[in-house]
Amino acid sequence: MNTLVIQTEESLIEKIIPHLKASNRDYSSNLIVFPGKRPSHFLRKAIAERVKGGFVPPAIFSMDEFIDYLYEAVQSRRKLEAIDASAILYEIQTRLSKPIGGSNFKTPDSFFPIGLKIYQDIEELYIEKTDAQRVKGIEQYAKAAIPAEGMERLESLSAFYEEFYKAVESAGFSTRSVRYRAASEMIDKVKTNNFQQMIFAGLYAFTESERALFKKLLSWDNTLFIFQQGTGLKERLADLGINIEDKETADIDTEIHFYSSPDTHGQVYALNKALETRLNNKRLLNEKTAIVLPLSETLFPLLHQGLSVIDEKDYNISLGYPLYRTPIFGFLNNLMELITSMDENRLYIPDYLKFVLHPYTKNIYYKESTEAARIIIHTLEESFAKQEKTFLTLSEIENNKELYKNIKNRISESKGEINNEGIRKHLRYIHNNTIEKFLSFKNVGDFSERCIELLTFIFNNSTAKLHPLFHPFSESFLFLLNAVSMSLMKDISFTDMSGYFSFFKRYIMNGYTPFEGSPIKGLQVIGFLETRNLKFDTVFVMDVNEEVLPSTKKEDTFLPFRVRKMLGIPTYQDRDRLSAYYFETLLKGAKEAHLFFIENNNKERSRFVEKLIWEIQKKDKTIDKDYIRTIQYKVSLKNSSPAVIPKTENLIEFLKDFIYSASSVNKYLKCQLSFYYAHVLKLSKKEDVSGDIDKKGIGGIVHEILSGYFSRRINHKLKETDVN
Repeated sequence: MNTLVIQTEESLIEKIIPHLKASNRDYSSNLIVFPGKRPSHFLRKAIAERVKGGFVPPAIFSMDEFIDYLYEAVQSRRKLEAIDASAILYEIQTRLSKPIGGSNFKTPDSFFPIGLKIYQDIEELYIEKTDAQRVKGIEQYAKAAIPAEGMERLESLSAFYEEFYKAVESAGFSTRSVRYRAASEMIDKVKTNNFQQMIFAGLYAFTESERALFKKLLSWDNTLFIFQQGTGLKERLADLGINIEDKETADIDTEIHFYSSPDTHGQVYALNKALETRLNNKRLLNEKTAIVLPLSETLFPLLHQGLSVIDEKDYNISLGYPLYRTPIFGFLNNLMELITSMDENRLYIPDYLKFVLHPYTKNIYYKESTEAARIIIHTLEESFAKQEKTFLTLSEIENNKELYKNIKNRISESKGEINNEGIRKHLRYIHNNTIEKFLSFKNVGDFSERCIELLTFIFNNSTAKLHPLFHPFSESFLFLLNAVSMSLMKDISFTDMSGYFSFFKRYIMNGYTPFEGSPIKGLQVIGFLETRNLKFDTVFVMDVNEEVLPSTKKEDTFLPFRVRKMLGIPTYQDRDRLSAYYFETLLKGAKEAHLFFIENNNKERSRFVEKLIWEIQKKDKTIDKDYIRTIQYKVSLKNSSPAVIPKTENLIEFLKDFIYSASSVNKYLKCQLSFYYAHVLKLSKKEDVSGDIDKKGIGGIVHEILSGYFSRRINHKLKETDVN
């Protein structure tokens, strides 16, 4: 049979090359399919090193790309995005006699997040070729095991499943699962005879559609399937009708180091020291070395601290970073919170300040100057801290003469003259292009267009484009927003403004910025899934914690675990086994591995770490040896003694003329430097604007009331009637 199983420690890329057909450096008659996209770069590099020159490359696809290639060779139906599917599902929801959630999800904005979950579930059912009648039939068997509320959701789900794919077909669309299922059924109609060799490499987990497709391809003469040995492979291949011999898993020969730390910064600190040691020992950090990040939120601590010993050009980042963690999301979210907290046409000042103080807003150019722009915004902040109003209209903010005066005093001292009209125009310019654009929307399409206009305005008129990573973040936002503006939801209107903002946040929660550098040059910083099918000499794996590796969280689904088992569709247990396989192949393929994990009251090391330690203990025949290096660090909070302020003649004259209050005398006796900053330089702690009255504010009010009461009664003997 045309299958090859290689050992866990072997290089999949190197094993592929001898099987390629070539004629005068022309490899175009070969087609290679990997589970993901990343191995293609390494394969092309390996071929270039083999031929020592230029060549015509083979066709290399990820599995999804291969399915699209097969489907589009026969069909031309547009693939739906999740947002399109949610619009179709909402239309079905309005027609159901028993809509999901009863009356709870009648509006499109309330239904959207539920629609995404439904779409995810029915796509799983469809790619597994689960018959709609079987889903209905399972309801009878599941009644005893599932609560009544769960049964109602399951009944609604079966109705969506039955109607959705009819609607998709009649509208001339396709989905990812539709394409997989169709490819498995029409593979014989696709012309592939232009390929002398078709290699499917590194595959492990299979859906029912993939199993049907691969069983047909296995019978072809020009196909070769290359699998990599690992835990669970025998059972997976048995589903394809491939029987392999039972082989005991070889002991791991990789040199493994374990690092336990109390938090993320401890991990990053330990990694930094490990990299520094390697560099001091003249050990290379090249493309054969990888830092693996199962959690994308560890990326920025790593960039700012862990990789400080390496030049930027000497490492490459390739992973997806969640958009909701980016400054652009923070900027848009601040604006949306401001609009939501408005009282008719009045702005809630704490939320207004949070928006205008965002770096993107306060650095909108004032006559090509950001310094003057920042002075305007920070003076505005100080003015609001001293006033009592917590709600103001845009007009009141733009025409505040006291604010004009304070700004002119500040700017005239540092940046030349400025007039009232210039200040008003600048504030009006900001408000017109940000806040006022978000006061109303016609529909979802209009909302997305306003978001695009806002990001374009910020790009052209502020320093945002100079901020690190603004370009890849903004490109990802614009891509998603453009998809919304062209989606089937574009003409849908929400009843409340908050509906648009909730929709945006839920939609963005699923979005990622792909960092795509040069994957064959320098130290590789990659996500866990990006390690599939690749072999590194040295790996540094961060966050090897339970609920991360493996990600043990249960499915966010309407299909309970028992129903999934009955229907034969994947569960969280299958995901755990998949993680175990990839973790095993990653480590066994390396000569050296460094595993970092957090241990505190909330986090524990992964079961994968426990298993590795147990295997090492068995090999060493001892349980007394400590294999884990504990990372501890101390933060020094010592302040150096401040410099002495000399009492010049001018300062002495100031002190003579100064009117001393009791509090100023106390401050002078307690700390002369504090007195100097507060009363000579007139520096004060920044006052926050809050909707609540703080203790200082209450004290001021009480002091003013008592002062007014007693000032009218000086030299007057108080009587009981005065108190009343």
